[in-house]
Amino acid sequence: MKMHTMTSLLALASVAGLSISATAQDTADQVVSVYERSRPDFQAPGARSGSFIFSPTINAGGRFNSNIFARRAGATASNPGEIDDFIWSVQPNFALTSDWNQNFVQFTAGADIAKYSDNGREDYEDFNVGVNGRIDIERGMNFTWGANYVDQHEDRGAPDTNGLQSEQTRFQRFDANVGFLRDQSIMSLAVDANYENWTFSDADLLGGGRLDNTQRERERFSGRVRVGYEVDQYYDAFVELTANRVEYEDAQATGGPQRNSDGWEARVGAAFDLTGTSRGEFFVGYLRQEYDSDSLGEIDDFTFGANLLWNPTGLTSVNVGIIRAVNETIVLDRDANNTLAFASGVLATTYSLGIEHELQRNFLVKAGLSYGTQDFNNTIRSDDNYTANLGAKYFINRNFALNADYNWDYRNTNAAGQDFKRHVFMVGLTANW
Repeated sequence: MKMHTMTSLLALASVAGLSISATAQDTADQVVSVYERSRPDFQAPGARSGSFIFSPTINAGGRFNSNIFARRAGATASNPGEIDDFIWSVQPNFALTSDWNQNFVQFTAGADIAKYSDNGREDYEDFNVGVNGRIDIERGMNFTWGANYVDQHEDRGAPDTNGLQSEQTRFQRFDANVGFLRDQSIMSLAVDANYENWTFSDADLLGGGRLDNTQRERERFSGRVRVGYEVDQYYDAFVELTANRVEYEDAQATGGPQRNSDGWEARVGAAFDLTGTSRGEFFVGYLRQEYDSDSLGEIDDFTFGANLLWNPTGLTSVNVGIIRAVNETIVLDRDANNTLAFASGVLATTYSLGIEHELQRNFLVKAGLSYGTQDFNNTIRSDDNYTANLGAKYFINRNFALNADYNWDYRNTNAAGQDFKRHVFMVGLTANW
């Protein structure tokens, strides 16, 4: 199935946080979801500048958040309880994309600016810039590269967020990647490498004092090799191996353990592309993350995943996803002996289901559910995370569209005082040129 298969693998790779090299193929029979589908009658053409297309977008709107601090219900002496607010936001973005027969380069930049009606200390101004490209050697063989920088705030419901913070934690992340793809016969080869650098700002605490986030700053190096075999024109089998090294700037800054670690993951699986109907992949494997500190031990377990896009009709799409990964954390909780201990990492597994439907050519609706578990290794803490969402998009014309969304989050955890529920209602207008 050649390029159809390699294109279909991108969706799962983006969820897993990997960088995969592939040549984009825009074909009439490519399997795409309802929301991804090209709609020339409602698609802004952009502005041409030489051999580049400039595509600016602005999203503006408001949202109501029933629990802006992601706290459990019921006010106590140490917990102010749920607080709601209305937030105004604007998100300008642009892309400058090459329009060449061979090779490709794209520059992107964007911002997310929000103002809270009653809680001004929660206002934020996030931004991101990036560049990515592809060098075509010959048909079925290319190099890819990219670099991105983001300056953002951390969600109040993140596990490493201290519930006693009086302000958000801000972080900066720089990542860069390079990759190579060869897919010219029944055998395919993809090799890529990725670098991430995370820095975190300190945060004020309720009642005074500062939360020192120096212990969270880190670098991550990772590489991946994937070999595929074309079983027939619709199915590929593959073997994949990834490895990573995580190095902390000063994990012991506040008395914690040395968090540097090495990890690897091996997978075997299959990918498919049933032209016009469905595409995706599934795999099983094993993962291991070993920490330099003996007190943190290691995480090792079976891994599995799947990503499926199915179009049962021309108007409906179904997305199914399963992914397991090891995430970084500095959480302090009780261990099996009821003694305070630092978690080494989080073994996170997420299951998701989404449905998209085209009521009319310019009116789309969607709904989604997800369930995730987070096991904080080296402690007894375990979180169950539930989300549900509804959305609608109405295209007014090529330049304007109305959006409405509802999101529900619920964290059920055995960590004292860390469970919460949150409802978010959003409406907005998107302008494209």
